[in-house]
Amino acid sequence: MRPDGGDMKEREPRPWQVGLPKAGKQAFFIAAPLLTAAALTLAGVVGGAPGAFKWPGATLLFLSVTAMVLIASIQLGYYALQYEYTRAELDEYIGVRQFVKHPDTELDQMVRRASGLYERGYRRASTCFNGGTLMLGLGIAAALAPPPHGDQAGYRTVAACLVLAFTALDAGWIAYELVTH
Repeated sequence: MRPDGGDMKEREPRPWQVGLPKAGKQAFFIAAPLLTAAALTLAGVVGGAPGAFKWPGATLLFLSVTAMVLIASIQLGYYALQYEYTRAELDEYIGVRQFVKHPDTELDQMVRRASGLYERGYRRASTCFNGGTLMLGLGIAAALAPPPHGDQAGYRTVAACLVLAFTALDAGWIAYELVTH
């Protein structure tokens, strides 16, 4: 029993969940397409001048995987959002409720099922998005690594190390979020 007399099995929304749809829309439909474009653009640069990069093959692999994983996050986010609706929205959509024998029970069950499908789809899309940002960091770091006898090797090495450091911080943050949520 909860302090308010409700059943403990009822799942209360956690504060961070309230903003999930808005956060998902930003990540999956704004950030992911832009990051995908950046990865593919950089892949075009690397493919066009492989001699200017230390590991052109690995860089292209990282960037190609980045693009595919980020595109998967867009698709999975789209499919998840199809199940993000409220009871009021369902009532409005169905309109005439006399076709349902026990409308309140059945509609509440539909909303609960949809909520579970939304959360599962959102987690999958989030996993892809997070994996894509990590892969992008690796691809950028690989692109920055100076080739043998390259110009400005010191600057490129520092830049690659900074990108790797921030990618590691991103990985740490992702792990922290997975553990705490």
